[in-house]
Amino acid sequence: MGGTKTLFVLFDKRFRAVDEIKVKTHDSRNSEDFAGVIAESLKILAKKAKRTGLALQGIGIGCAGSLTREGNIKESLNIPFLKGFSFRSVISKEIGTNVTLLNDVDAGLYGEHQLGAAKGRRNIIGIFVGTGIGGALIIDGKLYRGANSTAGNIGHYFVFPAGPRNDFEADSTLNDVASGTAIAGAAATLAARKLAPHLLKLSGTDVQNVTNDILAEAIAKGDQWIEKLVRSRCHILGIILSNLVDFLNPEMIVLGGGLTKAMPAIVRAEVEAGIRAHSTSDATKNLEVVVAKLKDRAVAAGAAKFATQPYNAA
Repeated sequence: MGGTKTLFVLFDKRFRAVDEIKVKTHDSRNSEDFAGVIAESLKILAKKAKRTGLALQGIGIGCAGSLTREGNIKESLNIPFLKGFSFRSVISKEIGTNVTLLNDVDAGLYGEHQLGAAKGRRNIIGIFVGTGIGGALIIDGKLYRGANSTAGNIGHYFVFPAGPRNDFEADSTLNDVASGTAIAGAAATLAARKLAPHLLKLSGTDVQNVTNDILAEAIAKGDQWIEKLVRSRCHILGIILSNLVDFLNPEMIVLGGGLTKAMPAIVRAEVEAGIRAHSTSDATKNLEVVVAKLKDRAVAAGAAKFATQPYNAA
């Protein structure tokens, strides 16, 4: 469940997708509306499970935001109506099974570690670029969530704390500079300035119409300013990650999220270039930078897998 979309997936015991339902998160106006969407979607998938002879073992949820150990949402900046929301109380009214809640990026990295691009690796950083930028850590083969389950909150990392640089304000955070939201806003400005004619034709100048897929299409059609924008912001992300690479010495960085899915080659190349230009050679000697293999289903698959293996919690 992210700031843009919510994906419900029914998996079999080998974690192959049997069926899925996708909705726009903000089509719900408040928590009551969203609780109704959850209930209806779960009923549909539970009926599908019964028809296909699958016994539900658990429900895993990967949700954007900070979480309590009890399974409530402390705060979700991109989905404000979910503050204080209890998934367990909503789901328990519909389906009698265990419910496990993870931050969405924790779930995404766990999915890639168990089932995808990072399988078999022990020290991994996951970075998912969507509405905001989220991070997660696997240390010594275990998901590391921190003392209050907030580890990996890289979106609040200060990028230029000493003063403004180019079009960035002093004290800009990584979310302000390189998130999907920030890139879409800058792209809409380029379209308004007539520097991105293909984007202007595809989406106009309304930032709400500038999706990752439309940005990718505009680049493919020849909007060089849009490509420069995406590359420069992803390169900055790589520079920020170079600090973590030196500090943690991971063997792999997994890149996911909507921006990565739409432009995997550009995102991976620029992030890796930023890392290698600013990290020490010892820290990057065995480092791999890869794109998430599970794509849209990384978070759902990781949450489902985690729900069946709760002893892996940090």
